[in-house]
Amino acid sequence: MTSAVSVGVSEEARLRVMAARIIAQGRWPYLSTLLYTLRVVESDSLPTLAVDQGWRMYYNPEFVMKQTPEVLATMVLHEGMHCVFQHGPRFSALNQIGSRHTIWNLAGDANINEVLDQAAMPWGEFSPVRFSTLAKYGVENAMTTERSFFQIIKYFEEHPDEAEAESDCGSVTDGQSRPYEIPRGDGDNPAVGSDQQSVIRDRVAQDILKHASERGIGTMPGGLLRWAQELLQPKINWQRELAGTFRTSLATVLGRRDYVFTRPSRRQDAMRIGSSEIILPSMRKPAPPTVAVIIDTSGSISSDQVNEFLSEVDGIAKSNGIGQGLYVIPCDAVAGPAQKLQSRGAIAELKLTGGGGTDMGAGIAAAAEMRPTPRIVVVLTDGFTPWPESLPSKIDSLIVCSTVESTMKDIPEYARAIYLDQTKDR
Repeated sequence: MTSAVSVGVSEEARLRVMAARIIAQGRWPYLSTLLYTLRVVESDSLPTLAVDQGWRMYYNPEFVMKQTPEVLATMVLHEGMHCVFQHGPRFSALNQIGSRHTIWNLAGDANINEVLDQAAMPWGEFSPVRFSTLAKYGVENAMTTERSFFQIIKYFEEHPDEAEAESDCGSVTDGQSRPYEIPRGDGDNPAVGSDQQSVIRDRVAQDILKHASERGIGTMPGGLLRWAQELLQPKINWQRELAGTFRTSLATVLGRRDYVFTRPSRRQDAMRIGSSEIILPSMRKPAPPTVAVIIDTSGSISSDQVNEFLSEVDGIAKSNGIGQGLYVIPCDAVAGPAQKLQSRGAIAELKLTGGGGTDMGAGIAAAAEMRPTPRIVVVLTDGFTPWPESLPSKIDSLIVCSTVESTMKDIPEYARAIYLDQTKDR
């Protein structure tokens, strides 16, 4: 992109950003795959640094020249963590008006900078957004980004005459393109597609867990370790649970086969002897069943629980596959539209609408009306919900996973009940 700064300053600024990226990689080597995916683009149309939804990192050369490479490294890590924490898809899932993206950015910045401060990353004379910065809005330390966001909105609704605070780290935070961002198909700096982003996040999470196992969990920020665990380590062994619930349909997944005479064997022609013939059976290869997952999105569900639920969806996708159909239905007092997963990477793009009352029966009824009808329905909830008197006849099995132990007694007998917090990692 064009810039008003001199060629010499422009080149020195670019080299300083590249040096900052190397320093950042040295501090957090488990983020290396992500950091070297960020393509560096100069622009004097933004005040500091930003990243777009295609993971191109923009920098203002004049701002860069005022910072040391060590401070810039902290800022590079900050921008990279917007990618890690998937702030863009999470904002989209809230179904908020676009003008509120700056408040969402503020809330995300506070959480990211809390992690960076815990790791004692240097900021120099630059003053980043912190929880203390947002204290006047009623935001408390360690609130999730979603809780901070809604708390700030509540404050400005109660104080409409006050000017809203703003922060902008680019479309990576909300999915809305900025004027300074280059086209996704730019030949020199092409955007990173969503599927590739999912692969990179998985790799980063694996590197984080590997680092923690080799050097100890005290060698990295707890926020990053929790994120990696939630992404890669669903608490339920879904291959075992799904197999136990619907063993026949999962025979192929578990490596079992059966013989049937309903179709001829491919070797049948070799069995003709004179006027007689021995009939050979063929191998039966049943496909995995269609599965619908109902995610409780009522007002009692926190963002941490939602992340935990999405981790379980990923575990189901790994164990059962998505070829026969894996659907997700958000549900509070009413069921949202069923969304078919086309890939594991699409989990981050699910639209989890809700926030009202709770009735998981509405989700179960919606699953029963789907075509094809799911053979297994999984409900991920805190359990504070009424249940239907019986399971719809079209559904073979219901698995209910509750995050609250006291609600386990209320799960109906026709369901397989699992206390999510007591299950063991695989």
